[in-house]
Amino acid sequence: MITFSSRFLAAGTLLFSNFMWPLVADEVEQARAEYPGGFSRPPSQGKDYNTWKNAKGPDVGETKIDLKRLPSKVDNSTRKQFPPIYKQRWGTCGQFAAIGSIFTYEMNVLNGTAADSDATRFPAHFSWNMMNRAENVGSEAYHGWEVAKRIGIPTAKSYGGVRLKKIGVWPNGYQIWREAMEYRVSGYRYSPANTVDQLNEARGWLFDRNQEKVEKVEKEAIGGIFALDGRMGELKKVTKTIPEGEYAAGDDVWVRWGPSGYGHGITCVGYDDQVGYDVNGDGKITNDIDLNNDGKVTLADWERGAYIVVNSWGENWSKDGKIFLLYSAMIDPTWKRGNYLGRAEVTRYLPHRTLRLKLDCSDRTDIRMTIGIASDKDASAPEYEFAPEAFNGWPLFRGGNAGHVPIAGPKDKTPIEVGIDLTPLFEKLGAAKDGEARIFLSLTRADESEAVGVLHECAVRSYDPKGNFIRESELAIKDGNFGESLLEIDKVVKGLKRK
Repeated sequence: MITFSSRFLAAGTLLFSNFMWPLVADEVEQARAEYPGGFSRPPSQGKDYNTWKNAKGPDVGETKIDLKRLPSKVDNSTRKQFPPIYKQRWGTCGQFAAIGSIFTYEMNVLNGTAADSDATRFPAHFSWNMMNRAENVGSEAYHGWEVAKRIGIPTAKSYGGVRLKKIGVWPNGYQIWREAMEYRVSGYRYSPANTVDQLNEARGWLFDRNQEKVEKVEKEAIGGIFALDGRMGELKKVTKTIPEGEYAAGDDVWVRWGPSGYGHGITCVGYDDQVGYDVNGDGKITNDIDLNNDGKVTLADWERGAYIVVNSWGENWSKDGKIFLLYSAMIDPTWKRGNYLGRAEVTRYLPHRTLRLKLDCSDRTDIRMTIGIASDKDASAPEYEFAPEAFNGWPLFRGGNAGHVPIAGPKDKTPIEVGIDLTPLFEKLGAAKDGEARIFLSLTRADESEAVGVLHECAVRSYDPKGNFIRESELAIKDGNFGESLLEIDKVVKGLKRK
């Protein structure tokens, strides 16, 4: 049996990490990506949907982990790129983890900025209000990451804050939607954390994203962070305070997920190999005793080593808004959601063509919008077309998740101005003949719906490669009513020659 004294643990060097891992070398399950259940990607996209397809970084398990370079402790919440610890409002935990914390952190790492103001922070409520049925319901982390992939996320400054005071509100203002287009998720993944190999991959991601080679530059390698889905019922039974004489004495640690309750989105910002707790009460903290009596010693039996978790219950919760979570706590056969770590890669993007619309509608989930384009300016039908997710009831998320409410939000019949990225649609044309093309817009309602609306304004906007505004081409609207009848408008768009 191997135990560790407080004096030895206080040293906290790389030696500790290297010494600890060989204890359970019989575990062979390697690090890999997985899609467990319906919380790791949209079920509507089928089993072949690759959420990492457009990411540039290495996939889970593709990089060899060099344990010698991993420190015994990493806490990315102390970095300038990490936002303040928030106190969520309503069932927004999933989006405070996925967008408010992880997306904000990753975007600031990418941009080389600090998350010290609303100009560099991103709102949890923008993505939440896209899929919460305009009600106080929960969400998965992937909901936010899919919104960020498909339409982007605006800054908290333009949105009006990280959180709003009303549920189900959609932003009114083209510039908010246009800004959102710039900040995207390129890919996201979930991976299990049930074995030592999988744990080491996660530690490497938290430290420096498992970079095989660090170039000789002054820029520091900055690790990533994870989304977690914990079970929060009866937390008092699993929340322990580390006793005096032990490393990190006085801090709280979760030794298991809660024995009951529903899921709760939280953020894993680091790890500490030295944190431990005597789970079985034998007076020792060990990693080599079969605590669960399954006949073998695995990561599930470890009492030493913990993730560092940020919650969204305010900075006064658990002293500073953070808590330790034993590595072994995640291996819970009664809560399989809690066995996985979610990561995201972000990217910057500049649209070249957009559609500016001002419209109202009595039921935003029942809007059916199609946008098409043809290279022949005299065409009577589009060659290519697409149906924007947000303006077709978010079929990606199923179940009317936009909410059967007016487009502006519950009990608000105000028209709102929105923006839609047309760049991928125009790119399908290649070089347009004479630098002109015809754009088509149709608006109607879902079958058996009684939704009605009015299109007040419609224009195509063009931008240069640096994102600077060039021109706007308005589409004439004779009668903007839609719902009881189909609204169709089209116009020749000029200035499409490539320079």
